[in-house]
Amino acid sequence: MIGVFLIPFDKGVISRPGSKLAPNKIKSYLMNLNFKNKEILKFFEIELENFDTYKAHQEIYNFIKKHLNYEFYVFIGGDHSITYATFKAINSTLKNPLIINIDKHFDIRDWSFDNISSGTSFSRLLDEKIIEPKQLIEIGIMDFYNSDYLFQKAKNYGFEFIKMLEIKKNFKDVIKKIEEKMKNFDSIYLSIDIDVMDSSICPGSSASSPFGLRQEEIFEIIDLIISSKKLKALDIVETNPLVDFDDNTSKFSALILAYIISQIK
Repeated sequence: MIGVFLIPFDKGVISRPGSKLAPNKIKSYLMNLNFKNKEILKFFEIELENFDTYKAHQEIYNFIKKHLNYEFYVFIGGDHSITYATFKAINSTLKNPLIINIDKHFDIRDWSFDNISSGTSFSRLLDEKIIEPKQLIEIGIMDFYNSDYLFQKAKNYGFEFIKMLEIKKNFKDVIKKIEEKMKNFDSIYLSIDIDVMDSSICPGSSASSPFGLRQEEIFEIIDLIISSKKLKALDIVETNPLVDFDDNTSKFSALILAYIISQIK
């Protein structure tokens, strides 16, 4: 069975709220698609309307911990702050895990317990020693949307990251880098922030912009990850129906999920 957790939470969003509306919309489009393993999906929805960000993450963590009996996990957000709680909840089930974050932002901002946002998931995981820097690789980082301070902070942490410009100029080399990175780990948690996609493809994200990934680029990266046979969980976050056009971003998010789920064995 595959556990699919709908997490309608966007109080951690830095830019435009609305991603809390995405989980059920994505689910609706997903269930209208024809794909393998559809019949073994078990859906859960976590009620988070009355929680602030810190307490919401505790609620997400506690809820998922009660449902750690699945072969594969899917988390549909919601803003990117949820990744801290989702990964932390299933970490004990993952052997020697690697987090692959496909995103144009680092999400390693400074944080405190009263200042948690969609930009702090990975700084929290690193600062709380839930993961070591070697257990994180970020793909699609854009120079113009991350400050010099964050680039220096990423270097100080010591995790590997790949810029969007590298993808555009030397995609084959990027694929080799990801392939080499995965060899050192036994399981993979994939986090996809939909704002990494070009805004002509996915206009409905909390922070859409041009010069993002094209469809063929993200699907080739996904194919590589699936081919490792180590993928155990994924989240897809930051789809925002309030700023979308014809639900294109929700439809694309559903397509990504169907594509991945259909290949889970």
